[in-house]
Amino acid sequence: MMLPLSSLARLMGQTALVACLIPAAALAQTPETELETVVLDGSASGSAPVEGVNPATATGSKMAVPVTEIPQSVSVIGAATLAAENVTKVDGALAYAAGVQAQPYGYDSDTNWFFVRGFAATATGAFIDGLPSYSYGFGGFYADPAGLERIEVLRGPASALYGAANPGGIVNMVTKRPTGTPGGTDTLGVDSTGRAWLQTDREGVTASGLQWRFVGKAERTDDMGVFEPGSRVYLAPSLSFQTAGGTDVTLGATYTNIAEDHVGGGWLPYIGTVVDAPFGRIDRDFNTGEPGYDDYDRDQFTLSSEIAHDLGNGWRLVNNTRLGQSDVSESAVYAYGYTGFSATPSDAEGTLSRIFFEHDTKTKTALNDLRLEGAFDTGALSHRMMVGLDAKWFQMDQVQASVAWPGAATGLSVVNPVYGADQPATTPYLDNVVTQRQFGLYLQDQIKWGEGWIGTVNLRHDQVETTVSTDRFNGAAGSNRKDGETSWRLGLAKEFGNGVTAYASASSYFNPQVVTNSAGNAISPETGRQAEVGVKWSPSEATMLTFSAFDMNRENISQSMWNGAGYTYGQLGRVNSQGFEFEAQHDFGNGLVMNASATVMDVKVKADLDATLVGKTPYSTVENMASFKLAYTPAALQALTVTGGVRFLGSSWADNANTLKVPSATLLDASVSYDFAENWAGNLAVTNLTDEVYVASCQNATGCYYGEERRVSLSVSHKF
Repeated sequence: MMLPLSSLARLMGQTALVACLIPAAALAQTPETELETVVLDGSASGSAPVEGVNPATATGSKMAVPVTEIPQSVSVIGAATLAAENVTKVDGALAYAAGVQAQPYGYDSDTNWFFVRGFAATATGAFIDGLPSYSYGFGGFYADPAGLERIEVLRGPASALYGAANPGGIVNMVTKRPTGTPGGTDTLGVDSTGRAWLQTDREGVTASGLQWRFVGKAERTDDMGVFEPGSRVYLAPSLSFQTAGGTDVTLGATYTNIAEDHVGGGWLPYIGTVVDAPFGRIDRDFNTGEPGYDDYDRDQFTLSSEIAHDLGNGWRLVNNTRLGQSDVSESAVYAYGYTGFSATPSDAEGTLSRIFFEHDTKTKTALNDLRLEGAFDTGALSHRMMVGLDAKWFQMDQVQASVAWPGAATGLSVVNPVYGADQPATTPYLDNVVTQRQFGLYLQDQIKWGEGWIGTVNLRHDQVETTVSTDRFNGAAGSNRKDGETSWRLGLAKEFGNGVTAYASASSYFNPQVVTNSAGNAISPETGRQAEVGVKWSPSEATMLTFSAFDMNRENISQSMWNGAGYTYGQLGRVNSQGFEFEAQHDFGNGLVMNASATVMDVKVKADLDATLVGKTPYSTVENMASFKLAYTPAALQALTVTGGVRFLGSSWADNANTLKVPSATLLDASVSYDFAENWAGNLAVTNLTDEVYVASCQNATGCYYGEERRVSLSVSHKF
């Protein structure tokens, strides 16, 4: 059920609502209803299909500019790459991007997990069409790769553009929209895990000039020890048109339904996964759950619009809006160490302790971004200026329940698992509503002068209110906190005649916390700064090389520590991330195309309530990563493309004390695409070609996660 307009006005405030309705009012004042046939230029907003190695992107500036003009490191992954790799999830598509630790918890079928520059970014670093896909607890929105035109990674702080955001960077998922080119593609695919899918992507133009597109996917899921096969449905219609008054309008909707069980390979002890237990190693697809109590259901709906009006003289007004609603219910029994919640097995059977957990989470969001963009000159300076106002409203109504601690869920033997035991009823321990409102006013000016100089100045101020209601189950007091934060970015770049662009930038970030201290008071936002220098070289559409070095501090991290009698609370945590990144794309012109990346980081705790952790690396953080991919299309057989790739994931730690190490892993991938008939193509893709058994990361000695097993997928596509 969508929010009524009156409720939306109260929630977002009159200013944001007026901003949302300005372009709509302009439409209403135009008496003509005739639609003109027009091909909307997606490159104007950075939403077009990716072409070349230096495409226009809006993620790093909100105005579409070439990647080389952004004073931060940026990666762009196009829909063609997603299709060639038969990508099942967005986080899997990030495996070859510099600075990104993809799928840190292995294959988790219902969430896209990723770290950027050493920091977990799933909750506050995911964006869709430039609007935040914020999540907290179990409240959030799932993005299906079938509906994406491109995935863009902006590394480093993004608060000067977007307000509250993850310090390491953001992943912006740009959705498919009408291009004005009639046609489409139908795809049928299967893979070795039991997954099967039917996908369609069709578009056209009506006689009146209305452009339309429809993306749909129906999928059977069955993977890594899941108890029962599941299902997914994804539907995404969209429309684009231009009014007689010259206003460009794109409207879209998505519907996502997921009904499945949980996969195995997670919530496993360090002893038995990373190192041998007395009984050996736990199987990679071992499922610690309970079939009769395992269930995951998501029902999700969004509505969106992008409205742009050319005001003349180089100025235009742009407004983006998205409304969303998600209903997720989940029931799961999962392991938490061996008997007695221990990290060490106490019997030959390797009996695991288990927790029984349930939740019901309803999430609503309303987002709006209104901006005025213009180009003008002042003497020898050429400006591209943008001033904007955006608003975010997020509300999560949650109930979480579990078997009373220390847990009476039945144990499960690793050596001889027997499923089917009755589980005790869960009891709610959390029943409240979390609401966050954010309003931001921002300014950006990209200035060009002289022989290739580019200056970028960003300034933004946000007002944020975070409210947690009184708990409806136990009466625990809620909290309310209001914060005002100013963010900034300064960038300077120099374009040289040989395609080299050198740049330097400094930026800040903030991230509000839905946390209370020991006194029950809401805490202040996390803050921090980054300095980055780099070089981008793109002498032609065949070559792009990027090298960047950065130094970033994440400050004001909330912490709690058991002192023997109770918990000590503090907000003095600080973590520093510094390192180097390299990305390269090159087309040799003889059918051979190369992609490579490398990341070397040093992520260290600089301040902590526990002084012994200073100088240590936070658990789960992979500091060193590299990848190399070659695609070859023979001149004698242009219909064939063969691709091979290698990925290296460095070691990480399973604990903040850095006493338990998770070893590195090297993984191979391959694919073959062949156009076997007119408008028909087949695609065979294999990830983890050698079926390497490895642990992706551990959160502690009782929470380790196997990396994804070998996946062989075959798809057949027909273009219209």
